[in-house]
Amino acid sequence: MFGSLADAQAWLVTFVLSAALGGAAIVMIILRARRGAAAPAPAPSGAAAGNMPGELSEINARLAALEQSMAQMGKALPRSVQGVGVVRYNPFPGVGSNLSFSLALLDGRANGVVVSVITGRDGSRVYGKAVEGGTSTYPLSDEERQALAIARGT
Repeated sequence: MFGSLADAQAWLVTFVLSAALGGAAIVMIILRARRGAAAPAPAPSGAAAGNMPGELSEINARLAALEQSMAQMGKALPRSVQGVGVVRYNPFPGVGSNLSFSLALLDGRANGVVVSVITGRDGSRVYGKAVEGGTSTYPLSDEERQALAIARGT
C-alpha cells in the first residue's frame, strides 16, 4: 500500500491535519450560525478616510524612532554592568569583623574591574584591578577570585 514507512507517516500527518482543519471549519460555521454573522466594519468615510495617510506616516515615524532606540540599546547593552559580585571578609583574623570587601563589576563580555577595600584599625586601603575576558593581569586574592566568580555567575 505504501512504498515506505516515511510515506505512511506523511499520509498519516496529512490525514490528521486535514481532519483537524475540517473540524475547526465546522466549529466556526456552527458558532457563526448561533451568533449570527457579524456585520463587516464600515469603511472609513469623509474626514476619517482623508486623515489615514497622515496617521500612517506618524505611526511609521514612531516605529522608525523605536527601532533606532532599540538598535542603540542593543549596542550599549554588552558594555553595561551585568555581573556584580561582592565578598565580605576579615583580613585580620581575631581582630575586628567583616568590614573589608571585594567587589567585582563586569559587563556582558566579562570586562570590568575588581575593587577591594581592606579595612584595618588604622584606616582603609582601596585597590582596583582591571578585568578583561574574566581574568586579570594582576594577581587576585582568594576573595577577589570569589567576587569575580559570583559576578560571572559561575
